[in-house]
Amino acid sequence: MWVEIVLFLFLAVCAVFDGLYRKVPLAVVWLGMFLAVCLRLGGVMGKTNLMSMAFSLMPGAVFFLLSFLTKEKVGYGDGWALLMIGLFLGLYQCFLILLAGLMAQSAAAVVLLVLGKANRNREIPFVPFLLLGMGVMVCF
Repeated sequence: MWVEIVLFLFLAVCAVFDGLYRKVPLAVVWLGMFLAVCLRLGGVMGKTNLMSMAFSLMPGAVFFLLSFLTKEKVGYGDGWALLMIGLFLGLYQCFLILLAGLMAQSAAAVVLLVLGKANRNREIPFVPFLLLGMGVMVCF
């Protein structure tokens, strides 16, 4: 449980910055990634191997590819945040958080469109929804 709390704190800082400034603080993400790798390799978070760590980076890598292909309509910071989540929690939980975050962001976008508060070109920060997805994942 303490691993989730540490990740939640790192993700909360990133969510605040993404929500306010539309930028993810990479120093915070890199610090979190470094801590996750050190804890995994040190055996503190259970037995792990390099292959499982590599697979846990897949959601973040896909988001980096999406960022490149969409000319940053999906931000690179979202990919960095998913890399950090994957290193802390692994592939399965990272996908669950990503799924919950995408569902919450989609619902918020539909509500904003229906209320006339947004159009199709409005940017919606994604890291706060990843934080929400993590909260949902921890509850279940």
